[in-house]
Amino acid sequence: MSCLIQIKEGYSLLSKNEKKVADYILSHPLEVYDYSVQQLAESSGTSPSCIIRFVKKIGFESYTQFRLILAKESERQLMSSDELIEEVTKSDSIPEMLQKFKNFNINTINKTFENLDEVKIKKAVDILRKAKKIFVVGEGTSSLVAQDLSHKFILVGIDSCCHSDAHTQLTQVNDLTPEDAIVIFSYSGSTQLANFALKRANELNVPSVSVTQISKAYLARKATVPIYVPALETERKIGSVASRISTSIVSDILYLGTVQKNIDQIKEKVTETRKLLSQLKVDI
Repeated sequence: MSCLIQIKEGYSLLSKNEKKVADYILSHPLEVYDYSVQQLAESSGTSPSCIIRFVKKIGFESYTQFRLILAKESERQLMSSDELIEEVTKSDSIPEMLQKFKNFNINTINKTFENLDEVKIKKAVDILRKAKKIFVVGEGTSSLVAQDLSHKFILVGIDSCCHSDAHTQLTQVNDLTPEDAIVIFSYSGSTQLANFALKRANELNVPSVSVTQISKAYLARKATVPIYVPALETERKIGSVASRISTSIVSDILYLGTVQKNIDQIKEKVTETRKLLSQLKVDI
């Protein structure tokens, strides 16, 4: 989890004075890790209490934890956010386009992993391991990621479902119980389906995991475990590419974490399932 990305992603949630703290840190990343609370307050023109509120709002338990993580971030990491991104143009040759897209993918993957909170990942995995049934929700591009996760669960014998129709998805939430779990994908966090599904799940006391950007949206605030992905799509106007990559990474992490403790049995189950499915192949 990167301090700087957490600050950038949560910037819109900050108060006026907290934004002063954020602006100062983003402008002086290589200096702040050595500051005391009082020093940072004086430098940013705020107060010690504002600093404490700030670090907690962006996801840290204490100022000490914030400083330790910030200290681990190298100058290269701090300066590389925009260096890897070049616009694909209509005059690019195929080799140029491939190199730019390679850089874009690397940047997306790096930012996604920097943004992950290991504590939240563990909590999410614990919820999914305990669930009798895992219902997965997603709309648009997010539905592709949602269906892929559900199919993976089904392949290894975990009771899961994900419907392509939005009305059916929302209706199915009514059948969930507190012994089940719901995973909701929405890159923007603003789709009505995602927020309505979570609202109903909360009314039914169903444990929930949301995968979205940090925002003021209900999805980002009210899930049992919200997992945040970086806001990268604005860096590219070429369709839903970064969103699919980042949410797919989180989806695969949730899947692997869920099956990890039973990995030997899972391998046997996958082998058996593939043998069965191989009978559907036609030799021509």
